[in-house]
Amino acid sequence: MPGENESWDSLDEWARLAATLKYIDGYATQDVEQLVRLIGAQKAGSRVIERIEQKPAEHNIGHLPTRLPTDSTRRVFLYSKENTSVGYMISPIHQLVVQEPGGGENTTVHQLESLLKGFSAVERAARRNAGRLSTANQALAEEGQW
Repeated sequence: MPGENESWDSLDEWARLAATLKYIDGYATQDVEQLVRLIGAQKAGSRVIERIEQKPAEHNIGHLPTRLPTDSTRRVFLYSKENTSVGYMISPIHQLVVQEPGGGENTTVHQLESLLKGFSAVERAARRNAGRLSTANQALAEEGQW
């Protein structure tokens, strides 16, 4: 999973998390307590939370909520900004939610629209293929081959 010149053992915990997110589904949820442990702290105070919020950005990891809670039992949604599926789609949504209105949101809106059109096309194709498969399965069942 790591880059060509890096071994898994040479990565710090945050780099491992980033690599894992990038190569799995692109997202995961974790308790704030798990993130507190990754930073090497015992409790999720405001200073610890500020340090935690910097680490994902350094490793191209996005998180929701944008402001992490100090309650260690709360769940946080983490996503890889480099994963070409879920994280890639969530990143522009996140940008639109937190950015101030200005000239930059048009590009983000267009990127999101393009991603969603692609996602919708894949979803429609999957539904069509599922319909074809069930028709084929039904024909096989009628012939006694299924």
